[in-house]
Amino acid sequence: MTPASPWLGRAPGRVNLIGEHVDYAGGRVLPCAIDRFVTARGDRAERWSMESEIEGGTPYLTALGHELGVGPQRVQVTANLPAGAGLASSAALLVALARGLAPGLEGARAALIGQRAEQRATGVMVGAMDHFASALGRRGHAMLLDCSTFEYRQVPLPEGIAIAIVDSGLRRQVSSSEYGLRRQEVLSGDARRVRHVESENARVTAFVAAMESGDLKAMGELLGLSHASLRDDFEVSRPELDQIVTRATASAGCLGARLIGAGFGGSVLALLEAGAEARFEAHLEGRPVQFCQSADGAFA
Repeated sequence: MTPASPWLGRAPGRVNLIGEHVDYAGGRVLPCAIDRFVTARGDRAERWSMESEIEGGTPYLTALGHELGVGPQRVQVTANLPAGAGLASSAALLVALARGLAPGLEGARAALIGQRAEQRATGVMVGAMDHFASALGRRGHAMLLDCSTFEYRQVPLPEGIAIAIVDSGLRRQVSSSEYGLRRQEVLSGDARRVRHVESENARVTAFVAAMESGDLKAMGELLGLSHASLRDDFEVSRPELDQIVTRATASAGCLGARLIGAGFGGSVLALLEAGAEARFEAHLEGRPVQFCQSADGAFA
């Protein structure tokens, strides 16, 4: 493959509304691409190089180049998507690179190539949810993705909600966390880990039904149950994350909250009634909050 030179690619991050730590077990997930982006600009070069604030850097680039059969590139990356916050910055980087290096690639194939490249670069057997959301998300929708077949459908977001991301200030690296251990425990049949996966899959189904009927109260309650399961059965929370969830949920207009991403740090998702943003931010007393809109994926 010979990409245009120079080239440009951009891809969004994602927030996973519900369905955490089930993708590598073939479960169903409900991510939503958000209006926070990674932008990559590149040109052919004699050797691989990357200037980027996103974790992974050049190893991600060279791994993707191997998957695409592309020669050495010199790349500069900018982003308004924070790394280590549980918003899939590494997947957005890989999808942005794929969009620039292979703009005619089919979206699902781009997502799977990005997944393989991340596994190659990190040695961590990450799932494909983040890459699918970044590649194929649709504005105004969340993506219901079956991770056993990679079949998906777009589910309209109900009116009257706002998405808030609360930064815990705790950065985590998937490769240095217990992510690999949790994955192994699920696949080996550990009772508590499997109980989380099974109950979380049921919550995804119930959450989609609540979305489609406009039952905002049920959506919020399911987020709370998801966090409790991630905390107690899957043990990927930390006291700081639990405190943020408790405080966020107590805010007027907050429907529900839970940790997002791999856990052990990162961010908390809160769903709010539209119009409650200012009260919510004041209630969090200076903790960094981002209010996000849904966005189209790089290959949508």
